[in-house]
Amino acid sequence: MPVNPSLVCKLLDSMENIDKIPLTPAEEKLKWVTDNITKLHDLRKKVPSSFINGQWLNPEPLKTEPWIHQEKAVVDKIYWHNYESLGQWSNLAADARKNHLSKVAQVIKKRSAELSEFEVYAHNAPADLLLKEVIPFLSSYWQYYSGWAAMEDPQNRQFYATGMVLVDVRKSRFPLLEANLAAAPALAAGCVVTVIGHTRVESLLFLASIANFPAGVLNVVVTDSESNPPQDAFVGRPLVVFGPIQSMAEHTEFFNAECTFYFCGRSSMIVLDQSDVEGAARALLEETAKRANFSLWPATEVLVQEHLFQTFVSYFEKINPGTPVSSKKFPESALGKIKKFAKDEGVKLIECVEALVLVNSRYEELGVSKSVDAGLNVVSIMPIRSLNEAVSIVNSRPRIISASVWTQEGPLATRAASALKVPLVWVNHHGVISDPASGLGSTLYSGFGRWGGLNGLLNFKQWRPTVCDKGAHRLETKWSDVADPTLRSLGMLIDGKVVQAASTKVLISRNETPFATIAIPNSKEVGSAVSAALKAFPAWSALSQTARAEAVQNFAAALLKSEAAYAKLLTDFGVEGDSIAAREMKAATQVLSKWCGKATVGQVLDSSMNGKSWTRQVAIGVVGICGPIDSLSALISLIAPALLAGNCVIVGASPREVLVALHLAQVGAALPAGVLSVVGPESQAHLAAHPELGALWVGFREATRLLSKQPKKVWRVDWACLDVCPGEYIIHHCTNCRSVCYAD
Repeated sequence: MPVNPSLVCKLLDSMENIDKIPLTPAEEKLKWVTDNITKLHDLRKKVPSSFINGQWLNPEPLKTEPWIHQEKAVVDKIYWHNYESLGQWSNLAADARKNHLSKVAQVIKKRSAELSEFEVYAHNAPADLLLKEVIPFLSSYWQYYSGWAAMEDPQNRQFYATGMVLVDVRKSRFPLLEANLAAAPALAAGCVVTVIGHTRVESLLFLASIANFPAGVLNVVVTDSESNPPQDAFVGRPLVVFGPIQSMAEHTEFFNAECTFYFCGRSSMIVLDQSDVEGAARALLEETAKRANFSLWPATEVLVQEHLFQTFVSYFEKINPGTPVSSKKFPESALGKIKKFAKDEGVKLIECVEALVLVNSRYEELGVSKSVDAGLNVVSIMPIRSLNEAVSIVNSRPRIISASVWTQEGPLATRAASALKVPLVWVNHHGVISDPASGLGSTLYSGFGRWGGLNGLLNFKQWRPTVCDKGAHRLETKWSDVADPTLRSLGMLIDGKVVQAASTKVLISRNETPFATIAIPNSKEVGSAVSAALKAFPAWSALSQTARAEAVQNFAAALLKSEAAYAKLLTDFGVEGDSIAAREMKAATQVLSKWCGKATVGQVLDSSMNGKSWTRQVAIGVVGICGPIDSLSALISLIAPALLAGNCVIVGASPREVLVALHLAQVGAALPAGVLSVVGPESQAHLAAHPELGALWVGFREATRLLSKQPKKVWRVDWACLDVCPGEYIIHHCTNCRSVCYAD
C-alpha cells in the first residue's frame, strides 16, 4: 500500500508516545508507520459507524478523518425510542438473559487479541496491560453479572429495571473499561443500554457488534462531544457519565440531576515501615509510564516515611528510563511554568514521558491545580513522619478516590486501610483492577454510582413499595397567611431542641377553621439543622450497630408513649384520631423493632470478603428525606434503616401531610442531639441546595430540578405512594462502599 504523507502526519500527530519507537533509521521508521496505517485501515473497516438496533447505520467506512461516521442532531433520532427492545429484554427468562451475558464473557476472552488491537494501534495502548489485566477483568466481570442475571425473575414485580440506560463516555479516560463497568450490571438488571462516545470508541463498537445481543439491547452511538440525547427517551435514573468533575454541571442541568455519575479521580501511594520500597517505586513507574492514559485512578502523590524517602527517590531515578516528558501531554506554557517553579525553589524534577514527578513539593503549590485536573499528570513525592500524617493528608483531598498502602506489617496495613476515607484501597500493589464482586465507589468526587457486587446491580433497579401502608391516612392540607397568636404552635427539631422559625403559616383544619401555626424554615434554619447533624455524625457513626439499636429502641419507646398526644392532635384536626394513631404507632414500632433486631445481630451494614478483597458499607453522612409521606409509619420506614446504618437524618415535612413529620419533632429528642432533625414544609429546595447533605430522598420530580448546582445522591418514587421502598434499597442509597484489595 503506498504511504499517504497526510495520513503519516495525522498518525504521528495522534501518537502521544512517538518518542518510544525504538527504530531510528528513517527506512525502518517509515516501514513501521506504513504497517500501522495498513493495520488501522483494516481495523476501522470493521467499525464504520454507530451500531444501533443490531446493525451499522452507515456500513461504508469513511476514507478520511474522522474515519468513523458521526451522528449529527442525535436529539431528533428515532432510535432512542426502543421501548420494544426494552420490553422484550426485561421480560426475558432469567436463564436466557444469563446465557447472553455469559456468551459476552466468552467472546471477550476468545477474541481478546482482536479487541486489544483497536486500543493498541489506534490509541497506542500498552498491549500487555490490555491482555494481562483489562480484558481478563472484563471477561470475569461479565461472567460475574451473568450469575446475577440468572437470579433475576422478571415475573417478580417487587422490583424492576429502571429502563433505557445511557452510558456517556465522551469525556472518559478509558472508554472500553468504563462503558463495560456500567453495561454489564445494567443488562443483568433487565435494562437496555446505549453507549454514546466521541473518540476511542472503536473497541466498543467492535464489542457491540460481536456480542450477539437481541437487536436494540446494546447500542453504541458515535457523535460529537456536545450533542445531548432526548431526555424523554429515558426512564428512571437513566444517565451514567464517565468523565472529569468539570462535566458534571452540564449533565445535571440537562437531565434534571437524574444521573448516576462515576468520575475519574486521583490516587495516592503511602509507603510505610517494613515495605517493599523497590516494588512501590516500580508501581509508581508503571503509573507514570504505562498506565498514565489508561487508568481510572492516575497517581497524584506519593507519601513516603522519612527514613525511607531517599531510598525510594534514588531507586525511582535508577529505574526511570529518563525519557523527556511528551510535548503532546504537556503544553509548553504549563511545562515551562512547572520547570520554572522547580528551578526557583530548588525542587528536583523528574520527567517520565507521561508525567512530571516533583520531589518534596506538591502540585497545589504551583497554582496549576485546574490544569492538573484537566489532564496534566503531575506526581509529587513527599516525606511523612507517621501513618497519621499520611491519613490526614489523603483524607483532606476530596478528589483523591483511591490509595495504596505499602507495608509488610499486617496490623499496620489494616489500620491504614480502615482510617482512609477513600472508596478503594490497595495493599502492596497499585492500580490493579479489583475483583468483580468487590464494591467500588462512591463519594461526591468519585460519583454516585457503585460498581461491582450486588450494589452494581442496584444502580439499575427500582423497587415497588412493599412496606407500611397500615397507618396511611390522607390529611390533605390547606393554608392561610393570617397569623393568630392564640393557636397552638408546631415547631421544628434542631440539635435536640424544639425551635420556632422566623416565618410561619397557619394550617387550616378539616373543619375549615385555623388549626395551628406551622414553622416554615429558611435556608439559614435548614443550614443549622445540617450543621447539627454534621456535628453529631462522627460520634453516631462510630457507635456499634448494637449501641445504635439501643438508642433507636429508646426513641421507639418515646414514640409509643406519644400515641395519646398524636391521637388528640389528629382528632382536633378533624379526623378519626384514635383509630389512626393506634394503627400508626403499631406499624411504626414494628418497623423500628425489625431494624433494631437487624442491627443487634449486625445485619444492617454488609461486610464481605471476596477472594483477596474486603468490601464494607459505611454511612454516607447526612441524609435528607422530603418526599410526600402519607403516614407516620411510612416515614419511620425511611428513617429507621438510614439511622441504623450510622447516618444522621433530616426530615423535611411534606406540605401535604405536615402533621406526620411535626409530631415526630416532639419525640425526636429521645435520640442524641443532631442525629434526627425535623424541619417544616417548603424545605426541599434548601435541602437540595445544601452542599454538605450526602443523599436526598424525594418523592416528586420538582425537587430533582434543584440539584444541578449541588449534586448529591438522590433517589425518588414517582407515584404518591402510601408506603415506601424496602430498607435494603434505602441502605444502598444512604451508604458508601469501601473496598480493600490485597496483593497476591
